[in-house]
Amino acid sequence: MYLRITFSSKNGESMEILGHISQEDLGDILSKHLPVSSVAERWKEEIYFSTGIELSGPTTSRIVAGSLAYWPPGKALCLFAGPNQPYGPVIPLGWFLGPKHYVLQIENGSEVKVDVPRDEEYPPDMQKLVKLIRESGYLVAPRNWRDVVSIVGASTKRDTRIGFEIFVEKFGYIIESDPIFKRDFSAIDEALQLRIRAHLIKSRLDINEEGFVILSEYASNENDLIDKLNRLITDYQKVLDVLSLVS
Repeated sequence: MYLRITFSSKNGESMEILGHISQEDLGDILSKHLPVSSVAERWKEEIYFSTGIELSGPTTSRIVAGSLAYWPPGKALCLFAGPNQPYGPVIPLGWFLGPKHYVLQIENGSEVKVDVPRDEEYPPDMQKLVKLIRESGYLVAPRNWRDVVSIVGASTKRDTRIGFEIFVEKFGYIIESDPIFKRDFSAIDEALQLRIRAHLIKSRLDINEEGFVILSEYASNENDLIDKLNRLITDYQKVLDVLSLVS
């Protein structure tokens, strides 16, 4: 089940985070109580908010970045953008979609609305692309972030979550990955970029608008889109594998 979490900032901006509930039984329980409203709280690199909905299931105190989970004491949904772990056991529900750093832009105290998105709320060309990408094995959904409509998704193979975003332009499609690291213009920054570009990837090494080094791809048409997305995910996994060995 896909879940839409809409945050309203203090200045009135609307920001959507889309998620996927992989636990179908828990998704069914959640859907019967939606929509719900709440207030966001931020702790380290986690956003959580009470739902008033009671769920039960297997718990863990170890969470992978990009996880969507449920914290029983607060009856809260939690978005884990970074490596910080919960204070107590949580119930893993699934994943949130898109590059992880967007969660860090959510303000403490933002109003929250949780509902189930309907594809027909978005432009027909978006609906067609979403269907195509889902059929290729990815978790994806349209979303509106500060009046910019895009497609956000995640690859969850090999117990690793890799987020991405697809911008639909008149001239084609731009795909951007999760951040690799923050650009700081240091010698280490430059050396890492050179190493990644020369030896690890076929995708483009790029910078996003927030200053993170990312991978990106350009596809001129729908037929090319899936191939480029597959390459970006493969290259990102390769970067993760190599940097893990170096560390």
